[in-house]
Amino acid sequence: LKKLTGPEPRLQCVPDALVRRKATSRLASFSPQERKAEMVDAIAMHPGRVSQFAGRCVVLVDDVLTTGATATVCTQVLLDAGAASVSLLVAGRVPAQKEVDLDFPVMETTM
Repeated sequence: LKKLTGPEPRLQCVPDALVRRKATSRLASFSPQERKAEMVDAIAMHPGRVSQFAGRCVVLVDDVLTTGATATVCTQVLLDAGAASVSLLVAGRVPAQKEVDLDFPVMETTM
């Protein structure tokens, strides 16, 4: 992503902004309630990165969206750190999921 954004000073790629604080089980087989419980305290902001997100519009990038539990937690952590907004950009989605845990509006686009 850094190569794609080039020298644009308003765009920053911060791959270490979020830190996994604990290992989690594979979430796809869990119920929504179990996924939520499993993700409690699993993700946190890197302490040295919090100030970079205050008042900023953030694009959270992930390779694949399965249940949305991790994306939802990451989004909430970024908002709690002061981000003005968080948009999620994923390259692919696992289509067989019956339940998705996204707590925000979804716009799907196929390329």
